[in-house]
Amino acid sequence: VPSTPTPTPALGTNLALNKSGVASTGYADMAFDGNASGTRWESTHGVDPQWIYVDLGASTTVSSVKLNWETASAKAYKIQVSNDANNWSDVYSTTAGAGGTETIAFTPTSARYVRMYGTERNTIYGYSLWEFEVY
Repeated sequence: VPSTPTPTPALGTNLALNKSGVASTGYADMAFDGNASGTRWESTHGVDPQWIYVDLGASTTVSSVKLNWETASAKAYKIQVSNDANNWSDVYSTTAGAGGTETIAFTPTSARYVRMYGTERNTIYGYSLWEFEVY
């Protein structure tokens, strides 16, 4: 599993746009609504781990994600994929998440669900994503 971002991919259609999401806490769908500065997913304050995933509706090939963090971002997290929302495979892992906007490419893989699994926060707050895009 790569631990450093690969070069920024040529982004196409955001497969997660307006899809339904599920999160450990909070309202996941707000991270997939296309509103990059007005709505967001936020987790419970000060608790690790926290996660959020999107249901793409059917298995499709995915090769990158774009995370648009609010100040409350993840320092250590994984990007994981699944076809059943129960068994997850890591496609990316870092312990040096910078926050802001992170675009992460990984080996193309078939998945219906794509998850950000946060294990350590950059702040004392929770995790907060303006947008979670999948390509």
